Amino acid sequence: MVELFVFGGLVAAGLAVAAVLGFVFFLIKLVFWLVLLPFRLLLKAVMIPVWLTLGALGLAAGAVALPVVLAVVAVVGALGILAAALALVLPAIPFVLLGLLLWAIFHRSPATA
Repeated sequence: MVELFVFGGLVAAGLAVAAVLGFVFFLIKLVFWLVLLPFRLLLKAVMIPVWLTLGALGLAAGAVALPVVLAVVAVVGALGILAAALALVLPAIPFVLLGLLLWAIFHRSPATA
């Protein structure tokens, strides 16, 4: 039973050490973040024209590619509609052939005069 209390004490001490180390590393991160904040803000301010230029280039490329994409989508849609129609008609082919066969067998030819 004593071993369980010792183990519990060791676990509590380990968690305390982990909490202290975590807090210390959090403070170090916070200090670095605050020290480097002006540089981050400056770099973001410098990068705004670059981001706007890249956005404009992306917009132009999208405007050029949009008709091609729409044409491809239209072709794929038309092929999909054709495939769906074929999938609906395909199971009826044996019955159509049976009907044509029966028509050919029982069709009365016009009387020759």
